[in-house]
Amino acid sequence: MLDLMLKSRINRRAFLQSSTAAMSSALLSRQTMAAEDSPLHLCPKSRPPARVLAALRLEELTSFSWDMRLTLSCLQGIANRPQPRLYLLHDRYDELWLDWLRERGDVDTIEWLEVGHVFERFLPDTSCLYVTDPEVPASVNVATMLASLYNGLVATPNTLGLFKLRAGTNANTPAAGLDLRTLGWKKDVDAYRWAFEQLESNLSRQAVCVLDPHEVALRDYLVEFKIPILWVSAPQDAKNNPQASSEEEVRFAREILMKWPPNIPCLGWPTSGNKEGGIGEDLGIDLMSECAKFSPCTAFDAYSPTVGNLSVHSGTTATLHQTVPPIQLDREKVYFTFIRSDGDGWNFQRHYYRKLFDDPRHGSVPMGWQLGSTAIDGQPDILDYYYKHARPGDCFVNALTGIGYIHENKYAQNYPSEQRAQIWKDYLRLSGIYLARLDASVMCTYAEMAPSLLEMIAGTPGVRALFSNYGRTDQTTLDNLASEVKGVPVFRASNRPPFILTYTPAARRDAEQFTIKEITTWTPARRPAFLYVFLANWLTDMEMAENIARGLGTEYVPVRPDQLASLYRQFRGA
Repeated sequence: MLDLMLKSRINRRAFLQSSTAAMSSALLSRQTMAAEDSPLHLCPKSRPPARVLAALRLEELTSFSWDMRLTLSCLQGIANRPQPRLYLLHDRYDELWLDWLRERGDVDTIEWLEVGHVFERFLPDTSCLYVTDPEVPASVNVATMLASLYNGLVATPNTLGLFKLRAGTNANTPAAGLDLRTLGWKKDVDAYRWAFEQLESNLSRQAVCVLDPHEVALRDYLVEFKIPILWVSAPQDAKNNPQASSEEEVRFAREILMKWPPNIPCLGWPTSGNKEGGIGEDLGIDLMSECAKFSPCTAFDAYSPTVGNLSVHSGTTATLHQTVPPIQLDREKVYFTFIRSDGDGWNFQRHYYRKLFDDPRHGSVPMGWQLGSTAIDGQPDILDYYYKHARPGDCFVNALTGIGYIHENKYAQNYPSEQRAQIWKDYLRLSGIYLARLDASVMCTYAEMAPSLLEMIAGTPGVRALFSNYGRTDQTTLDNLASEVKGVPVFRASNRPPFILTYTPAARRDAEQFTIKEITTWTPARRPAFLYVFLANWLTDMEMAENIARGLGTEYVPVRPDQLASLYRQFRGA
C-alpha cells in the first residue's frame, strides 16, 4: 500500500521532476511582535558572529571530498557553538552570502584558511571520534547526534587515520567515542532505535530533522543545537540499500515525532536530492503534519541545495519592512498578480531566489515572493538582502502555511480532537507573530481544505488576504477564483504549470505561451476581474514573467499581491 501511494501522488516540487512549547500569551501590536529582542524563537539562534570569521572553500578538497565535508560540517557546529567563527563555502552562493555578511557589518574581516589550518585551529575543541559504518547509512546521522552531545569528531573509515582521537567499541559508554562499525546493526532502523534509547533525553526539543544521510551542509546547525535526526526510506530504497526497511522506519519516525512537542520545525527534507531515495515529499510532509511539525525545507529537494552555515547565519538579526504603493480600481480591467513559489524553503532563499533577484530584469513586473517566516530566526541576513534589494513592485508574502510548510487537512491529526484544536490555536497565534516579523499581510496556503479550516486560517492575526493552492486544482471554478472568507479576500491559483523543463530559449517561450493561454482561458467574463497567477519552478528567469505580462495585452494589469487585495476590497466596497 505504501509503495502504491508513493507512485500515485504528485507533489509541489515535482513540477520540475515530472518532465525529467514556547507560545505568545497575548496578541501584541504588529510593531511589538516584530521586535528582534522578543524571546520567542521557534528555530534555534546562534550568538552574533565573530568580527574575524575564518573561511574555507570546500571545492579545494579533492581526496575523499565527501568524507572530509562531512567531518568539517560537523566540526563547524562544535566550533561555532560558543560563537560563530568558521564559515564553509559549499558553493558560489555561500560566497555571495559571505560577502553580504561583511557588507552588512556582521563581520569585519574574512580570514581564508586551508583545510589543515582549520583542523589545527578547531580540532582541539573535540574530545573523541565517531566512525561511521559504510554498510549502515543511518550511522552518519547517528554519528552526527553523538558528536553534537559529546563534542566529538565525525569521521569515515577512509579518514579516521588522520585524527589522533579515541574511538571506543563499548556501546554503553558513547561519550568516550565509538566506532559504529562494531555495533553490528543489521538495519538502519536498528541504528536509530539505539541512538534514541541512548541519547533521547539529551537531545534538543526545539526542533527535529529528517535528513538523507548523504547530505552534509546542514549538519553544522544540527550539531550546534543537538537536534535529533531521522531518515525514512521508501520501499524501493531497499534495492540500493539493503539496510532500509520503510514500514518500520515510518512507524519509528512517527513514534519519535509524537514524543517531541507540537508546532516545532522539522528541518531537512523527506526525499533525497536526486528524488531517488526517501519517503518523498507528499508522504513525508503528511507524516510531519499529522504529528504537528512544520517543514522549513533546509535540504536538497532536487532544485535548491541543502543549506549550510546556519550556525553563522542564525547569529544575525534583521528588522524587515515593506510598503504598499497605493492603487485605484479601474472597473474595466483584469488585475492579476504573479507569486513565485517555493520560498517557504530556506534552501530556495539561499539559492534560487538570489539568482532571480540578481537577474537584470528583476523589477520589470510586480511580483509576489513566498517566504518561510521562520527564516527570520535561521537566516535573517539573507531575508534582509531581499528586503533591501526589493523593487517597488516586490511584495513578500508568507508561504505554505503560516510558520511553515504543512498539509493543512493533515495537521495534528494524530492528536485527540481537543488537543488538536489547541495545537491549531497556538499554530495560528505563532503564525501571526511571524507574519508580523516579515511585515507581511498576505499568506499563501498549499491546498484545498475543509471550509472551517480555511476560516480559521483566514482569522490569523494580521492576515489581509489569502492566496490559495499550489496551482489550479479540480475544485477551482471561474466563480471561486476570487472570494471572501470572514471578510478576508481569498484568491485561488488560476493556472496549471507547464510541466516542461525551461532551460532552453525555445522551452521558455513554450512555457510562456502555455501560461498566457491558461490565464486567458481562466479569466472570468465579468469586469473587473482578479487573478492569482502561480509561478513555480519553471520560472527560471525574470524575462519569462515580463513576456507573459506583455503577451496578455493592455486589458490585463499586473499588480502586487497586497495591491490585488486592496483592489478587490475597493470593488466590494469594503
